[in-house]
Amino acid sequence: MPYHERVQPSLPLLALAAFAGASFGLILLPLSPLVAALVALVLGAATVAVALLASPSVVVDADGFRAGSARIEPEFLGDVEVLDRERLRAVLGVEADARAHLCHRAYAAGAVRVEIVDPRDPTPYWVVSSNRPAELADALAVLRR
Repeated sequence: MPYHERVQPSLPLLALAAFAGASFGLILLPLSPLVAALVALVLGAATVAVALLASPSVVVDADGFRAGSARIEPEFLGDVEVLDRERLRAVLGVEADARAHLCHRAYAAGAVRVEIVDPRDPTPYWVVSSNRPAELADALAVLRR
């Protein structure tokens, strides 16, 4: 039942982020090629580091369900729905509820929608991105039992 995932960008996206960050070194190229190269290296590495550090953790264990900085106990979890890209677009678009908790990353393979059944919590559901949404849904189903 324990499930842990860090929802990180893919390698091509990280390479693109590094290239975008490094491209700012081009501004300094007319002044000094050495300084431009150093700035490009530092900003490229910093951009990748920020992308990795901003990646949320998704954890299902005996204590409950955590997505990013949010946490909820198992007794307040309701139905779990695995969302493909088309269904996710609807849940985040025309069917969206402004009170919902979102831990969404556009680069993730899919997501799950978890109903919240706590009568004191105004949040109707969580939408949590995952690169392995079916495994996450299975872990949540086990946790609910």
